[in-house]
Amino acid sequence: MYNKSIKCCLTAVAALLVGFLRKDVAVGMLVPLGLGLKQLVIASVVLAMYFPCAATFMVLVKELGVRDMIKSTAIMIFSAIVVGGLLNLVL
Repeated sequence: MYNKSIKCCLTAVAALLVGFLRKDVAVGMLVPLGLGLKQLVIASVVLAMYFPCAATFMVLVKELGVRDMIKSTAIMIFSAIVVGGLLNLVL
């Protein structure tokens, strides 16, 4: 049982890391976790919001500069956590 929870946790972390490269693949990686509908909806929304993919990240650095990109990233992460929490309460 303990090994199964570690495996699920590592898969979830891998989905977040892959989300940095490709958002669509990261959402697909959530399927083996056996999440319920509510959990899948929340996880998909948080994955879509938490941080841009690598290409968007590079455009943000080019367009905004490093300092404003860090501010933008902080806002995105904060928004993803808040929206994920609100969805958890509402759904």
